[in-house]
Order: sequence, then structure tokens, then C-alpha cells
Amino acid sequence: MFKRAFIAIGLVLAVHIVLVATGAYEINHIDTPMHVAGGFVIAMLGLAIHHAVASAHHTAFAPMWYHFLFVVGFAMLVGVAWEFYEYVFDQTFAVWFDIARAQLSLTDTMKDLLMDGLGATTAFAFLRHQL
Repeated sequence: MFKRAFIAIGLVLAVHIVLVATGAYEINHIDTPMHVAGGFVIAMLGLAIHHAVASAHHTAFAPMWYHFLFVVGFAMLVGVAWEFYEYVFDQTFAVWFDIARAQLSLTDTMKDLLMDGLGATTAFAFLRHQL
């Protein structure tokens, strides 16, 4: 499970790097599918972590809402960390080197987090049988 999650994360990061390098993030709403994909692949990692921990500690028989909260909560935590990264980037490198900002507004940040959650929930819905 970990190998699949890390490959998927690598693919999403590779697409992100291409979009940054080509300036494609200037296209309106191009980051929306990236946040859905990011939430999905981080939820895959959350599922892998949760599966390893649940198997080791015999919590596999916990209610489904417990598994859901762990996986989606993990993905959302990473999403919030990404938004902090964008904020720090905007306040440092974007100012120093006069490049485009990553966070356009509070509305954009909230939309990004919503899309992260949607991707994580979708991953849980499709991959929960692996618990």
C-alpha cells in the first residue's frame, strides 16, 4: 500500500512541477483538480498508515467513522500544511523575486481545502476495502 501511495504522490508532484515550470497555474482554476488529486493521493498514504497501525494494534474492528476520520483528517492536515507552505512562499520568495503568488485570496484557500477534502473522501470511498 505504501509503494502505491508514494508512486501516486510522486506523479502528482511531477505534474505540479511541470505546471509551475510552465506557468500553467496562471490558467484560471487549474489548481482545483490538483487539490482533488493531492487530497486523493495523501488519503492513499493515510490509508496505508492507518492499515499498518490498525493491524499492529488490533483496531481493525473499529467503526467505519473512526477510519474515515483518521484518513480524511490526515489528508486535511497535509492540506493545511500545504496552504501554510504557500503562504510562506508568498511572503518570501514571491516578494523577493517578484513572481506570481500561490494564494490569491482567502476564498481560494478555502476552495483548495474543500477540494483536498473532496479528494480524500473520494479516496476513502473507493479504497476503504483495503482496511
